[in-house]
Amino acid sequence: MNVGIVGAGLAGLAAGCELAGHGHRVTLFEKRPFAGGKTYTFTDSETGDVTDNGQHVFMHCTTEYTSFLRKLGTLHLARRQKRLRAPVFGPQGRRSVIAAAPLPAPFHLLPSFVAYKHLGVRSKLRVGRLLAAVHRMREDERLGLWEISFDAWLRDHGQRDEEIGRFWDFLLLPTLNARSSEVAASDALFVVREGFLASSKSAAIGLAKDGLDTLHVAPAIGYIEARGGTVELSSDVRRIDADGNRAAAVFADGTRREFDAVVCATGHRQALNLLPSSVTEDPAFGALALMESAPIINLHCWFDRPVASFSMAAFVDSELQWVFNRSRLSDERDAGREQLVVSLSGAQRYMAMDKGELERHFIPILRKALPGSAQAKLIRFVAIKEPEATFVPAPGLRRPPNSTRIVNLVVAGAYTATGWPATMESAVRSGNAAARAINVVCQGARK
Repeated sequence: MNVGIVGAGLAGLAAGCELAGHGHRVTLFEKRPFAGGKTYTFTDSETGDVTDNGQHVFMHCTTEYTSFLRKLGTLHLARRQKRLRAPVFGPQGRRSVIAAAPLPAPFHLLPSFVAYKHLGVRSKLRVGRLLAAVHRMREDERLGLWEISFDAWLRDHGQRDEEIGRFWDFLLLPTLNARSSEVAASDALFVVREGFLASSKSAAIGLAKDGLDTLHVAPAIGYIEARGGTVELSSDVRRIDADGNRAAAVFADGTRREFDAVVCATGHRQALNLLPSSVTEDPAFGALALMESAPIINLHCWFDRPVASFSMAAFVDSELQWVFNRSRLSDERDAGREQLVVSLSGAQRYMAMDKGELERHFIPILRKALPGSAQAKLIRFVAIKEPEATFVPAPGLRRPPNSTRIVNLVVAGAYTATGWPATMESAVRSGNAAARAINVVCQGARK
């Protein structure tokens, strides 16, 4: 089949690779002059460093993204932990560690949890009892909690402000890009169970050594092109038409390109404008108009000397959240300088700040948290805002499926009903699911 894919983000690239691998003729259209969607790489104009728009991570439990990298032959280009281990800093530089021990779940977290310094003894007991209950929870029980907030559920189960702020939100903010009061209990509990309680290896973190363009964007384009497909950048599709027999992408200049099938692999707001009304008016796709977005801001800070002794670290009772040391994570270190990335999830309160305001606000906080930076000179500061980085899995939200009423029109995106939060894993899962739906259409056409 001749398949058009609108959007060359991770979902579109995954769908394109899967379809091209099954012998379909694939054409990807991307509005921007580069592929990757929300996982793109750029070269900094002043330092010459190649860096990602933000620090994207995957985990041992994200199996379809890992399989995607294996397909592309690039898994070796990621730095992967065997088990989760991350320092956590509190006020005045007090250091603790979250780590998984080689023990059966859920006991793998027990040693580091007992020694964890950022919760009091009573809080640990309350959190520990609830973690044990969550581990024992039936899946149908978790799924039934989609209409209430995680915050309400936590408070019903004896959790107080200290536990919610210093533990539960600490886990959720980087994974759901929202706090417990904003998300459905079912989604939050999925993260806790799948990411942290499933096994001693499930939360082990993986990161690109040299950028996501090298890890999956360029290799995916190469994979598609090697199988006869094409990727057309700066191609502004404004509308998708489909009737079950033919499908078409309609461009800004009125040009119309026809296909046997089309995959809409844009963000959820763009999809609402691109898809035919017969799809968007379907109750199954009603969530497209209801989904809220949450921003992420990444602050790229270059210092004239090494300032941090870690590769990555989390912070509690601090605005920093997570800090990644790109100089240590990369295979290429420059002893004369060091690049840190401050990742700010759920960053609504900072979106109105310009670059100068963000620098004046955060650099003093960073210097206070990292004493080694006190005498270091900040030689470069870049702030990258993603206003619609992810959708918010709000209570009561039903995410749309991949298939639509029109058999040869499917959607892909991290916001679809993959069961996963808006991560690279969800994007790849949605792309793979969209490709499977196209294959079903192809098989039906052959009968």
